Amino acid sequence: MPADKELLDRLPPQNREAEQSVLGAMLRDNTCINDLVTLLSRDDFYTDAHQKLFETIVSLYDRGGQPVDLVILAEALKQRGYLEDVGGYSYLAELWDASPSSANAEYYAQIVRDKSVLRNLIRAGNDILSDAYKQTMPADQLVEVAERKIMEVATKGIVGKLYTLDEAIQDTYDRIDQRTQGPNMVAGGLPTGFADLDELTAGLHPSELVILAARPSVGKTAFALSLARHLTVYEKVPVFFVSLEQSRIELAERLMCSQARVDSHRLRKGTLTAEDMEKLIEAGGILRSAPLIIDDTPAQGILRIAANARRLKRQRDIKAVMIDYLQLIEPDNRRDPRHEQVAQISRRLKFLARELEIPVIALAQVNRASEDRQDHRPRLSDLRESGSIEQDADAVLLLHRPDRYEPGQESIIEVIVAKNRQGPVGEVTLAYIKQYLLYEDFKVGTPFDG
Repeated sequence: MPADKELLDRLPPQNREAEQSVLGAMLRDNTCINDLVTLLSRDDFYTDAHQKLFETIVSLYDRGGQPVDLVILAEALKQRGYLEDVGGYSYLAELWDASPSSANAEYYAQIVRDKSVLRNLIRAGNDILSDAYKQTMPADQLVEVAERKIMEVATKGIVGKLYTLDEAIQDTYDRIDQRTQGPNMVAGGLPTGFADLDELTAGLHPSELVILAARPSVGKTAFALSLARHLTVYEKVPVFFVSLEQSRIELAERLMCSQARVDSHRLRKGTLTAEDMEKLIEAGGILRSAPLIIDDTPAQGILRIAANARRLKRQRDIKAVMIDYLQLIEPDNRRDPRHEQVAQISRRLKFLARELEIPVIALAQVNRASEDRQDHRPRLSDLRESGSIEQDADAVLLLHRPDRYEPGQESIIEVIVAKNRQGPVGEVTLAYIKQYLLYEDFKVGTPFDG
């Protein structure tokens, strides 16, 4: 036991110099903040002073990407009552000197993150040890709790990776192989690819927040992917797609089925024909060159999404951001009421659109109110959890599938333009070929393929 006590009394893993270098680099070169916030969070810093400094620097920069220097930081710390807590003006000068350049900022950030993971592992280990000694629950439950704690540490230690569509396509081919071998611009805006919708909205405009909302399983993701596919394949413009619900492989499968016009159900079952595989290979060849950047990291917050979007705007000049979906974005403060959490997220999405001067398209859920109406059609007031979504959005598109309530209306979907800050509202009818997860312009009298 003395050895155990000595172990527990040790100073937890930390690297003060690396933390100083990260903070100093953020002050010297604000552009590196976007990269660092995808690697670090406030709690990754060991000292309370460094936590407060990181939080203040990021919050200042997150307000429209305004510059942050020693003077601005000192004033902000003073207003928050943090200045003396972090060591005063002299310590800010010390931070400035700690990092002559930002060249190695990501390397120092990784050191800070590694130490944080080790501290979390020690904390989880102590909790597991304490629970085992106290024997407060049966052994099998203790094992389950221990596994959960270790998994939480492992999850925190993973830094989400961004994938090109080319990489996602390759992963999709691998999955298809496994299944088959196993058991059975318009008027100043970006064109959507749908003539009637472009006529009504004049496309997707820079600096606008567009909300695409519907009940579950109506086809929000399929519609968003149709927009992304048109923009990247046919308009050749880079798009950043943030998927909080589905993996990159699932997204790539959907895109390939739409592009190839292959039945998605046959693909999922692994019962593809030789003709199907030829179509998918041809579609993959087309999609590989599409400049679609995918982030399928689950449970991420608006800070990380915005940081990646800023970085991709600078590096790849992305022309649109799509997020699937708004209510799955992690709030900054879980203790806030849910409607306040959603309000903060929608407001910051609008700020992001204005800052980057590109459209941000966010998918959203609507509540059950439309199910109780005679016509079952969604309305603006049905947007779930916050009226601020309606307020912040420049355009709101509501999807309605009549075939869910009216037999004989298969392959039809109505896009209700319920809000259009820069133009008229109205309705557009599109064809939805469900087996291909494909949206097309609706033409009366034209039979659907398949």
